[in-house]
Amino acid sequence: MSVGPLIQELRLGLHLSQTDLAHHLATVSGRKTITRETVSKWENEKVTPGPFWRRHLATVLQVPLSSLEAELVKRRTFLVDAVALGIAPLAPAQDKADITEIFASVSGGDAELLGAVQTTYRTDLHLSGLAVRDRPTIYRLVKWMHDGATPVLRVNAAGIIAKSRDLELSDMAAAAMLRDVEVRRLYLSAVAARVGTRTEALIGELSNPRDAGARWCAAVMLQRKSDEAARAALLRALRTEPVRETIRTIGLAIQGEDPCT
Repeated sequence: MSVGPLIQELRLGLHLSQTDLAHHLATVSGRKTITRETVSKWENEKVTPGPFWRRHLATVLQVPLSSLEAELVKRRTFLVDAVALGIAPLAPAQDKADITEIFASVSGGDAELLGAVQTTYRTDLHLSGLAVRDRPTIYRLVKWMHDGATPVLRVNAAGIIAKSRDLELSDMAAAAMLRDVEVRRLYLSAVAARVGTRTEALIGELSNPRDAGARWCAAVMLQRKSDEAARAALLRALRTEPVRETIRTIGLAIQGEDPCT
């Protein structure tokens, strides 16, 4: 059993509602900011309780702190093992070590590594394939994409989400680039550095099935080309693009309008 369901089971065993648990935690911790919503996020594993709250959870739920800590360690070990298995056939040893370290950090709620330097296309592909297997990690990445402390953290989160092949998540990533100037600048720069800015290369990215973010960026850059080959490619992409926000962007690009204004 992972830590979220364990908290829920212990709470129900004491006949406490989520509101009751929040109230008891506020009393023992002296922090009145704890709410039922926070307890719900813990139980649904959208957020992992930090060391401060784990100590007080153990007190209120009448279990040894080691019980809660053990579940967190088991979950982290499981995720790290999943990373190693998932990337073993696909990446060199050093890449595997880096991806494992980053994913373990993200799954534990630590944004430091993901916010340190902009990740590569290949790293994002691996991280995305692993993140979609773990719902709490996806929730965390979406949150960081929207309100991460630095542009690098936000664009890295967007890059991982955009490669998930999930239409709803891909739409969120495209919308984030439209809304966040710094994320857009960094993502556009990364695509340009990876494939170049020639019309032919950008047309190829319009049909990249592994990166919805790259497709969005390609549409934006092709709009700036203003040539017939670019317009014809955008018209073709309009018939096949599955992501709603990118369809809107392509439509504006075909009309000669800057999607980012």
